[in-house]
Amino acid sequence: MSSIHGNQYILPLFIKKEQMVPSLNEDEELTLAFYLLTKDLPDSHKILSFSRLAWPLLSIQGVISTHIILDGLKIFSKEGKFTNPPRQPLIGHILRNVENKTHIEQLEWIKRVLTYEDKEAEEIGEGEESEYQVFTIEGLTNPEFLESLSLLIPKLEYLPIGDYMPLDAGLTTDQALDISEKYRNVIDTLKGNAFRWESQIELIKEKIDNWLVELNVEIKDIESRYSSEIKKVSIAIDEDQVKERMEKERDQIDQWEVNQQKKLIESISLLFKTLDREYEEILKKNRFFSNADTLKRRPFNQLLNNIDEHFNYLLEKNNEMRSTIQSLQKQYGEYKEKGKEINSRAKKRIEEYEEELKQQLSEKDRKVSEVKSEMQKKLTKKKELKEEIESKFRDIKKIILDKKKDCLREAEMLKEWSIKDDQSELFAKPIQWIYMPLYAMFVEDEDMMEENMNIILPGYIRRDPNNPFNEATEAFQELKYFINEKIEDDMVVRSNFEFSCENKNILEFENIKKRIQKGISGLRGKKIINENMENQIRAKFDFI
Repeated sequence: MSSIHGNQYILPLFIKKEQMVPSLNEDEELTLAFYLLTKDLPDSHKILSFSRLAWPLLSIQGVISTHIILDGLKIFSKEGKFTNPPRQPLIGHILRNVENKTHIEQLEWIKRVLTYEDKEAEEIGEGEESEYQVFTIEGLTNPEFLESLSLLIPKLEYLPIGDYMPLDAGLTTDQALDISEKYRNVIDTLKGNAFRWESQIELIKEKIDNWLVELNVEIKDIESRYSSEIKKVSIAIDEDQVKERMEKERDQIDQWEVNQQKKLIESISLLFKTLDREYEEILKKNRFFSNADTLKRRPFNQLLNNIDEHFNYLLEKNNEMRSTIQSLQKQYGEYKEKGKEINSRAKKRIEEYEEELKQQLSEKDRKVSEVKSEMQKKLTKKKELKEEIESKFRDIKKIILDKKKDCLREAEMLKEWSIKDDQSELFAKPIQWIYMPLYAMFVEDEDMMEENMNIILPGYIRRDPNNPFNEATEAFQELKYFINEKIEDDMVVRSNFEFSCENKNILEFENIKKRIQKGISGLRGKKIINENMENQIRAKFDFI
C-alpha cells in the first residue's frame, strides 16, 4: 500500500455530531489527536512515534443489492460453521431396507441419521458428511463494525492521501474477488442445503405413503376376513332361530306324547277286552240257565245237579276273575306310571332341547366374541403401527424443517455481514478501496521496559472541554481495545503498525511545532479545549 497516492476515498475521523460544532482543519485534528493520546500518559512513558494512518478497507459486491467490506489488514474475519445438507445416500440406503429392518426400526435409524446421533456421524468437518462444515472468510468485517461504517460512509470524501500513511494491506484485488465469491457461495450453499433438507420430506413421505397404503389394505383385509367369519358364525343360530326351533320341537314332542298316550290307551283297552272274553264265556254258559223255556225241557232233578255245577263254576270263575282283575289292575297301574313317564320324558326332552339351543347360542356368542377379540387385537396392532409411523414421520418432518430453518437463518445471518446498497456513490461501483483514518502513538514505559500503542478511531467532537471526543460507536471502542491486545500477540499486525508509524512519524516533521501551535489556537478559538488542556498539550510536546 506504500505505492498508494493521489486522491482516495477517505472516511472522516473527527465528526460533527451537532450542527453547532465547528469543523476541524488538519492542524486542529492533529493537535486534538495528540491531546487525546497523551492526556492520561504518565511521565514515565516516552513517546516513540505519532502518526496519521489510513486503514485500507475494500468495498466489494456481496449478494444482490449488497456490498461487503473486507479488512485489508485481515484483522477482521468470519470464522464459524454452517449446517450441512442431509446425508441423502445414507437415507436412501435405509429406505431401500437392505438390512430387512422393520418400518419403525428404519424410521428410528433415519431420525438418528438426521440428528447425527448415529455411529457414523461427525459434528464438525470440512466436507458434507458432518453435521456442520467449518468455514473462514478472511477479512470479512462484522455487522457491528458495518453498522458503524454505515454512519461514516455518507460522509466519505475523495481526498489526497499524501498526508496519511496507509497501513500495509495483505489483501489483493484478486484475493478480494475470490473472497467475495466464497461469501456468496456459502450463502448459496446454505440456500441449496435448505432445499436439499426440504426435499427429504417428499423422499421419505413417498416411502411412508406406500407403507400406509399397505397397512390400510391389511387393515381392510382383516376387517373383511373377520367380518365374514363373524357373519358365518352368527347365522348358525340366533334368538329367532331358537324360538322357531323350540316351537317346532314342542310340536314334535307334543305329537310324540299324544301318540305314546294313545298307545297306552290301546293297551289299557286290551285289559278290558280280556275281561270281555272272560265275561262272554261266563255269560254264554249262564245264558242257558237264564232261559226258562230251555230249563223246562229238562227233568228237575237233573237240572238241579246242573245248576249246582253251574254255581260251582260261577264261584270258581269269580275267584279266577278276581285274580284276573287284580292282575289287570296292576297292569293298569303300570300303564298309569308309563303315562307319567311319557309326560316327564316329553317335558325333559323340551328342557334338554332348549338347553342345547341355549348352549349353541352361547357357543355362537363366545365364538363371535372370540373372533371379534382376535380381529380387534390384529386391527389395534396394525393401527398402532400406523399411528407410530405417522408420529415418527411428524418427528422426522420437524427435524428436517428445523434444519431447513437453520440453513436459511444462517444464510440471513451471513447477509448481515454486508451493507445494503443505497444511493451512495461508493455502492455504485462493484469494487472500491476506501480508507479509515486513525491516529496511532507508540509509547515506551521506561520503568517496565515495554512498548505500547494507543489509537484514535473515528468519533464525534464536542464543545465540551471535559469530554471533547467520543468514539462514534461502541464497535469502535471495542475495536480500539481489540487492536491494542492484538499487537501484543500478533507480530505481523504489530510490525505493520510500528513500521507505518515510524515511516511517517509526525514528531519528526520540521513544522510539527508550528502545526501544534496553530492547532491549539484553532481549538481554543472553537472552544473545543480550554486553557488547562492547552497547558497539558504544551507540556507533553515540550517533554518530547
